[in-house]
Amino acid sequence: MDSLKLIPQVFFDLICRVVPGAVGILAALLLSGTTWESWLGATLGEAQATQPSLTAVLMFLAAAYVVGQLLSPLAKLVQRVGELGFFSPRPKAEGYDWLRLHHPEAGALCAKIRAEFTMHNGVAAVLLVSAGVYPLRGDTWRWPVLVGLVLAGLLAAIRGRTTRDTFNETVAKFAKAAGFTSSTAS
Repeated sequence: MDSLKLIPQVFFDLICRVVPGAVGILAALLLSGTTWESWLGATLGEAQATQPSLTAVLMFLAAAYVVGQLLSPLAKLVQRVGELGFFSPRPKAEGYDWLRLHHPEAGALCAKIRAEFTMHNGVAAVLLVSAGVYPLRGDTWRWPVLVGLVLAGLLAAIRGRTTRDTFNETVAKFAKAAGFTSSTAS
């Protein structure tokens, strides 16, 4: 069934785009002092916003996906900062695309790990941007909230880095076991 090949891609989008996007939407709502219901009221009309509906859930998921796509450059920036020399990076694994092409089951597992580290980087980006915006929003603010946002953002970035290292190790082990050599990479 060709539809089963779609599952790793859907999983990838749900994990690495929708989760950080949902966190981003919630952060924006909290920082602006508005509610999802008020946004739905402005978008769909007050009658639709007051009733729980499948439309509201689907709109939230769609908005989270779009926000996640918009956050992906920041997530990549968080990843690149984690790869700088002073963090003692491990070598990148070769063979990910080869695994996905020649051993789809192993490639799908690696894609799930890749989605996880991308998700952590996206959440880190949201938290760190929220830490920058929090004192600028005009309301009174508290140091513990700011420190908590910064610490949570740094912890998410560190978790993204360790998960990326796990991804690289897993790809290298699977590729070696499957007989991949770097000379076959295109």
